[in-house]
Amino acid sequence: MKKKIWIPIIAVIVVLAVLFVPIPQASYDDGGTREYVALTYKIVDWNRITPDGVYDETKVYFFSDRYKSIDELFELEYQPPEYEFMATVLKVYDGSVLVEAFAEESVNNSSDQYTFSTTKLDYLALVPGDIVKLVYTGIVEESYPAGIEVTKWERVDDLSSYEYTGEWLNKETAEVCNENLLTDFVITRIYKDCFFARSLFTSPYTIKLNGSVSDDWCVGDRVACSYKNAFEDKETHRIEADLLTIEQSDEEIDPYVCYKPVIYLYPQSSTQVEVKLDLDGDFTCTYPEYKDGWNVTAMPDGTLIDENNKHYNYLYWEGETSAQYDFSSGFCVKGEDTAQFLEKALDKLGLNRKEANEFIVYWLPLMQNNEYNVISFQTDAYTDAAKLSVTPTPDTEIRVFMAYYESDSYVDIDEQKLITPERNGFTVVEWGGTQVAH
Repeated sequence: MKKKIWIPIIAVIVVLAVLFVPIPQASYDDGGTREYVALTYKIVDWNRITPDGVYDETKVYFFSDRYKSIDELFELEYQPPEYEFMATVLKVYDGSVLVEAFAEESVNNSSDQYTFSTTKLDYLALVPGDIVKLVYTGIVEESYPAGIEVTKWERVDDLSSYEYTGEWLNKETAEVCNENLLTDFVITRIYKDCFFARSLFTSPYTIKLNGSVSDDWCVGDRVACSYKNAFEDKETHRIEADLLTIEQSDEEIDPYVCYKPVIYLYPQSSTQVEVKLDLDGDFTCTYPEYKDGWNVTAMPDGTLIDENNKHYNYLYWEGETSAQYDFSSGFCVKGEDTAQFLEKALDKLGLNRKEANEFIVYWLPLMQNNEYNVISFQTDAYTDAAKLSVTPTPDTEIRVFMAYYESDSYVDIDEQKLITPERNGFTVVEWGGTQVAH
């Protein structure tokens, strides 16, 4: 009889032991963390090396936390210190970026160049030469370029507390250019000793004007400038000059001009391609020069080579037309939300990251400071006014042309349906845009 009484008691003790007595489960190579597990809870004796020392605590985890991995639990316990530094973008890849830290930043003690993933970060429309402020965890991989985990980033255009230390163009190889070539600009970046701008009108050039400007001027301002000692690099579309005067520009963008349509060619193998454009109007600028068409050798990566063995990323044109753009449907977007809107819309319309990035970098300075932008992507109104002919015939043709006007208040407009094309075989892509009067 006594044996029968002890059997359930022993069973209860065993069950309680399983439920409440922790058993050593694992030891981790992170500094010496140990894990003890019972059926109803978990004990972790933390001893993990961190960027700012060693995290040394003993914690008990119940309920759903009992089933989390050691790394998931550590995220609950430890908030790593955040460090930040300023850097120049060197390369933009699909999913990662390579940067070079400013010379005065302390991170140069570890490395001068860093690479990091952008998949979990907010989208930024960046090109090489842009400046970013990076926030990272403090952990630096021992590699070159050094790998870091960036948690936040932002593009910085107002660099008025920094002097520009890079080389914009090599004046020994650059050519002297007409000092009246460009006069009206949109400011894109401001340093202590210079600023960068691009033309309001038909030009693929970006200019660096040496000389300080007052705090009255901001990124996005439209200015008229005079300058001297101007040099240009025709390969990179860059100009550098010394600033003489700066004032508010009273010029307005021509509502009948197609601004910066660019054409990309992606054959499946090296191919001789002829491109013709039947424009209902007049060209105002082309590069390379349009001579009854363009004839280039196109490579699968998009590189274009002309008869003089000059290399191009795309075919560039601008022109005036009498097209009547359609705003029966579209989108009304806050100026501050323009970058995110364009990222999603251009992806939907079939542009890859590189193409969309170049589109956004061109148009964003003109749009982001408006109260609202009313945007409609044109179809027949544009393609009828600018008929494109490519030989050999492409398998896929994507033409994206944005018409927009700025508005001081929200405009109720039927939402435009965007169709996503499939990119197959020999693919031709074009993008451009115009600001219309309203």
